[in-house]
Amino acid sequence: MSVDSQLRVYGLKIKKWVQTAQELRSPNIRFALPITRLTSIKSLCRDEVATEQFALHFSKRVQQQMDSADCPSNLNLEEWEIHKTLIADAIAQMESYLKTPTLEGKQSLWKLLRQIDQLQGDDYRNVSWTTVHFVKSGNLLKIDYAIRCFVERDFTHYAYKLARELVEGYQPRYGTGLIPESVPMLLEVADFWCEYYFKENLAQKFIKLMEKAPSGN
Repeated sequence: MSVDSQLRVYGLKIKKWVQTAQELRSPNIRFALPITRLTSIKSLCRDEVATEQFALHFSKRVQQQMDSADCPSNLNLEEWEIHKTLIADAIAQMESYLKTPTLEGKQSLWKLLRQIDQLQGDDYRNVSWTTVHFVKSGNLLKIDYAIRCFVERDFTHYAYKLARELVEGYQPRYGTGLIPESVPMLLEVADFWCEYYFKENLAQKFIKLMEKAPSGN
């Protein structure tokens, strides 16, 4: 497939996410849309560098959200600061690895994964015939997936898991999946890939469509 043809395919995938955002803001929506609409992100992660830049970008986004948030009720202030420090360290190591990929850099990222695993605890429960790990921190879980985008061979799988953790929501009236509250982050994910491949934001690339699209705010 030529470069132009590949870019057209990417553009169509991004466009579908914007259309999904429109669906989610429709007054007629009754149920969550399937989270599997995000699986197309795997094809956008065409190589390690694209995936790593996606992971780094949204790790910084997680950090921004934490900096403006209060300490969660399930953590004490000391734990909250430890989590924030670990995430800052992870971002610094991701940035370093992107500039100069080395075996030592990858080993350092693996070490961070082990630290995250210890902080998340060992609360495993049997739910619906499967074992589920109830983690202490959704923020650390996102960073875990982001780091795995750097160190795992199946990096596209972890890019999808990261996107899912960022975008998926739950409300009793809609269920679990893509819900109206998912729209801002869904558009952020779409905008990242639009900027990455087309050097334009969503409003520039999809002028007419974005005139009708819901705001990401």
